[in-house]
Amino acid sequence: MVQTMKKTKCLLVILLIFSTLYVNAQRKWHYNFGLGASLHTGNVNSCNLSNDGAVTRNDSVLAFDFQYRFLYSSLIDRNDESNLWKETNRELSAGIKTDLYQYGQYSPFLACEMLTNKYKGYDLKLSGLIGFKYKLFVKPNICDYSVSLAFVYDWVDFTDVTALPSNNYRLSLRPKIKQQLGTNLYLLHYTFIQPSVLDFNDIIVNSVTKLQTQITKVLHLDFSFSYQYRSLVPSEGYKKHDALTEVTLRFKI
Repeated sequence: MVQTMKKTKCLLVILLIFSTLYVNAQRKWHYNFGLGASLHTGNVNSCNLSNDGAVTRNDSVLAFDFQYRFLYSSLIDRNDESNLWKETNRELSAGIKTDLYQYGQYSPFLACEMLTNKYKGYDLKLSGLIGFKYKLFVKPNICDYSVSLAFVYDWVDFTDVTALPSNNYRLSLRPKIKQQLGTNLYLLHYTFIQPSVLDFNDIIVNSVTKLQTQITKVLHLDFSFSYQYRSLVPSEGYKKHDALTEVTLRFKI
């Protein structure tokens, strides 16, 4: 556990240094910060408070994206006579992604991601991705349809003893759409389909659907639904399905 926490801290420091250096080197950048509330069902059944943020830099040659997300919830333990608050969910994720020629028909990218959530069986999960995005149809400020294909390396420190491998290799297919529905109202949807090349019975699906609204120049409101399916879980104590419904107030600069 101590080694896992050290690895997590080191990774977060590296991500922070990387993002800070890049942002200082490039003056055209954007930042957003979100606070939200959500309802989680699956391995966790509770209301969560959430915080997320991102730093992005876009131009015609190179795009950079650093983001993080934190979920937390706790309830009073009615089975404890002292009525102490008990943690029911805690998840931290972060990632860095760099795209080359993101506005071209084909756009190669590199990404690094981390996740920790013991309620899903992950003390720490690290992922490295390399792939490319293909633009299907784009109409500026109206719609953006694309699909991406990547090769993924996963390293996982599981919370419990498990027969699942710590090192895994996956393919990742991700269709994505962004469509304007009305003035200052957009629909965003993407789904990651990630089968393991070691065992095609091992597949992970992550799907996100959002309604994004703009209230003022800097204030935005998001309504989202996320769904995750894992065909293989670390042990019988975990569920294969997780769903998250969320409302987030977002500040964009």
